[in-house]
Amino acid sequence: MMTGPPDADVTALVAAGEPGPHNPVTVAAVFWTAVTEPDGPDLEILGLVVTPESWRWWGDFGRAAALLPGCGMAAEAVPAADDPDVVYLTFRSGTGDDVMATLVRRPRLGGWRVHALGEQVRPDHVPHDR
Repeated sequence: MMTGPPDADVTALVAAGEPGPHNPVTVAAVFWTAVTEPDGPDLEILGLVVTPESWRWWGDFGRAAALLPGCGMAAEAVPAADDPDVVYLTFRSGTGDDVMATLVRRPRLGGWRVHALGEQVRPDHVPHDR
């Protein structure tokens, strides 16, 4: 488990594979960093890593900004059992109040995108490029 992307364990990020938009762990790390910026969520960066379909539900990303500081990030994304284009990545808090991110592979958008934060979202409720 990483302690959060700004102070991330570089070994864990390297172990996750080639960094970039085609790596869901990298995308989750960029999301975490953009949400937890000291001056507030970086909406420009978040626009690059969040599904456009979910944008309206995020609001000002205040809920995400309240949930993620102090969380560590798992170094591995777990694929959905019935859809390899959906993965789940856990942000672990020290209190046991883990937060799950649902990511989806969106080739037309350039790679993986975060769709939701909270409980796992079933693949049939996640937008796809199929």
